[in-house]
Amino acid sequence: MAEDSPFSRPGGQPGDPPEDDQTVFLDDLNSLFDEESEDEPGLPSWEDVPSESESGGWDSLAEVSPRWREDAESEQAPGDLPAPVGEVGLSQGSSVFEDPAPTEAVELPSVDRVDEVLSLDDASSPTAYEMTLTAPSPIVPESRPAASSGNPMAAIVVGLVLGGVVLGAVALGERVTLAVLAIAVLIAAAEWFTTLRQAGYQPPTLVGFAAVVAMPLAAYWRGADGIIMVLVFALFGAGLWYLGGVGRDRPLVNLGIALLGISYIGVTGAFGGLLLDAPDGAELVLTAVILTAAHDVGAYALGRAAGRTPLSAASPNKTVEGLIGGTVVTIASALVFISILGIGPFGADAGSRSDGVILGIVVAVVAPLADLLESTLKRDLRVKDMGSLLPGHGGVLDRIDALLFVLPATYFTALMLEVI
Repeated sequence: MAEDSPFSRPGGQPGDPPEDDQTVFLDDLNSLFDEESEDEPGLPSWEDVPSESESGGWDSLAEVSPRWREDAESEQAPGDLPAPVGEVGLSQGSSVFEDPAPTEAVELPSVDRVDEVLSLDDASSPTAYEMTLTAPSPIVPESRPAASSGNPMAAIVVGLVLGGVVLGAVALGERVTLAVLAIAVLIAAAEWFTTLRQAGYQPPTLVGFAAVVAMPLAAYWRGADGIIMVLVFALFGAGLWYLGGVGRDRPLVNLGIALLGISYIGVTGAFGGLLLDAPDGAELVLTAVILTAAHDVGAYALGRAAGRTPLSAASPNKTVEGLIGGTVVTIASALVFISILGIGPFGADAGSRSDGVILGIVVAVVAPLADLLESTLKRDLRVKDMGSLLPGHGGVLDRIDALLFVLPATYFTALMLEVI
């Protein structure tokens, strides 16, 4: 190369560029970074991966995988001392990307549900085993508040009003008494079917209404054959209720309770129509009403004053003392009003005055049984009263429950004693 070349060194060697200040500064800077990278143990760098020919084959890939240089240098043979720990708590050969070991192992119980996790610290909460064995409590219909627990004076006033209605109907004749009877059984049927629906049943309500109202009317105009006729039509109508698709849920159960209501209210009430169809029919019905009211008043008065012994589990409020009081008052009322005063055909003749006492004994037996039957049905339906139309008495069905059975008892007693 020519001597005047700008890249000639001062020593006469061609091809070497002159060392100016900028070149010297860059060389010093590069050497500084090279020394830091060699002396600094904390910065990781990759190692060259040997080729497959240099390694032991596929089995040794795990040994020759890329690693941090510091990790490779930190491997120690068995028996070597551990690497010294630095001031920050990391070993000199460990990587800064490693996860620190947990300071304390915490074992959580194995649970399957969130609510069990929330109750782990609660000593009163049931265990998973107990929760598995605990059956859910059945859903039951809400009990209706007692309508008969009001003011006793209101009950007395309502009782007097009802007595006045019955006396007025009897005074006006058999047809008016029949109309009052039909209205009473209709309201009682409405209370019955409404309570059943509130309890979750779906009976054919319209068929029940029609049958209950038609029972006393058919008995008055057609006698006992009218009762059978209405009952058969009610059975067919209730069946068509489900065959036609009006009702779908549980036909067997709902048909059964519908026919029970028709028989319990309609058939028993129809004997009032049979009594009204007989000679002096209004007085026969009045006799049944008087004896039923006498039993209720006597049982309530003595049971409230001296009742101590429960009569039946079906009705905890009824007592043996109340039963005795109702029996005594019923027989005494029959003796006074029927046998002595001659109200009704049972005491019309002087030789038949004992017939009134016999009727009083029959009513004294039948009336408490009728009360207990309705109490059993209400207990199964979980209600205190069938309705709340009559303050102090509950519903109409609660008021005439005993009368519904006294009417057929009076009719059959009159037949046996040849009163009708």
